[in-house]
Amino acid sequence: MESSIDGRGRQDGFWGLEGESGGPTSEGEGEAVRIGRDLPPACLCECYTAPFITGGRVAPRNAAVVILYREDPELEVFWVRRSRNMRFMGAHYAFPGGQAEPGEELVNCAARELSEEVGVRVDPAELLPVGRWVTPAFNPRRFDTCFFLAGCPDGQEPRCDTPELDLGEWVEPGAALRKWEEGSIMMAPPIRHAMKTLADGLDDIQRRMTSDPSARGGEIPAIEMRKGIVLVPVRTPTLPPATHTNCYVVGGNELIVIDPASPYPEERELLDSVLEQMTAEGRRIREIWLTHRHSDHISGANHLRERWDVPIAAHEITAQEIFGIVEVDRFLSDGDVVDLVGDPGWTLRVVHTPGHARGHVCIFEERRGSLITGDMMAGVGTIVIDPPEGHMGTYLESLTQMEAMEPSALFFAHGPASGTAPEKLREYIDHRVERETNILLAWQDGKTTSDAIVPEVYTDVHPKMWGLAERSVAAHLEKLREEGRI
Repeated sequence: MESSIDGRGRQDGFWGLEGESGGPTSEGEGEAVRIGRDLPPACLCECYTAPFITGGRVAPRNAAVVILYREDPELEVFWVRRSRNMRFMGAHYAFPGGQAEPGEELVNCAARELSEEVGVRVDPAELLPVGRWVTPAFNPRRFDTCFFLAGCPDGQEPRCDTPELDLGEWVEPGAALRKWEEGSIMMAPPIRHAMKTLADGLDDIQRRMTSDPSARGGEIPAIEMRKGIVLVPVRTPTLPPATHTNCYVVGGNELIVIDPASPYPEERELLDSVLEQMTAEGRRIREIWLTHRHSDHISGANHLRERWDVPIAAHEITAQEIFGIVEVDRFLSDGDVVDLVGDPGWTLRVVHTPGHARGHVCIFEERRGSLITGDMMAGVGTIVIDPPEGHMGTYLESLTQMEAMEPSALFFAHGPASGTAPEKLREYIDHRVERETNILLAWQDGKTTSDAIVPEVYTDVHPKMWGLAERSVAAHLEKLREEGRI
């Protein structure tokens, strides 16, 4: 994992929101936001004031969304799809909404966003509060979002008039869930929770929508990204801006646990609690898989093996590198395929992707095109290619191999997932090529050392991060020498 030394720009992220404006800062205080009407205790959308950085994590901004519905005659809700060019959650389905302005009541925020985003005007007094969701701490941009429910007024028809959206449509909640279950769309847990609840109708809707603790502002310990791909973010001593490593639990009746990463007892307990719930349902942990050797990916492996009496598998190179630290029971080889039993079933293919680490593997779920990338890519920051372990030429070859697989979604070890896999892979490749071009120009201009090149090429990076940037420059220079270009 590498910090944002390659100037990949801001990360925009939230649960359930469409609007893109605003974002976290590293200083200042949160706004005290009034809800604007009495809410039931279950909704827990109370006022608060908090610093935006608390305890090493970004504190959430206040926001609101509206679940717009109609009965025509069946119950339908209006959802939107974020444009594929959005930096965060591109191609994800969501509800109209956005960040509250300073001092704005959240019901007024919800009504304003609904009007601005889809052209529907509602009386804020008619909005029914149906939950509060807080973006998990592993996300680089977080929101404390109140959800409201509203019937679409007679004579008004929602439409999408913003470039931030490429689709808006009415959908039956059950149909939306089926699309997600078959892997054809991406949506965050609050959206899925709303669809699942609304699929049973509007009776007692406020109580049912807030029955899940996560819908009352509680922590979300596990996030089912696609059916049978569960992300459990655990805090690790990784490189900033990341604070967590994403452990993935994949499968149905049989489970593979990928990168149990944390050395911290409380984080191991969190993962254990998720697995206890799964095994209580009659599911079986088959193996632990490690994507590569770095400590922020393997530090929970021994604990998990002892706690659950399951074997560990990794690439043979990784097994050699961590000998004496973690005992590997079985080697993962390029092209290995494992079928996992369950509904609808999962086919995992091991792909050897050296470049960041010599024994690095990605895991490709072939049936729905889900690629678990390990540290080949990141949803926050970028990736260190640090010679001699890292090799830039090999890394670019591995990225090209990943692009050729045509995945539909990317699940990173750090930060949120991407529903725009082709664009993100091409962006990574093009970005490295552009850096290399600029490094070559600096070399030809007489800058022949990493420390001389960095200020010329990495003008978008804070000087505190130049040390890491020098390692990337060293990797590019090594590649250029091997190719006879310098």
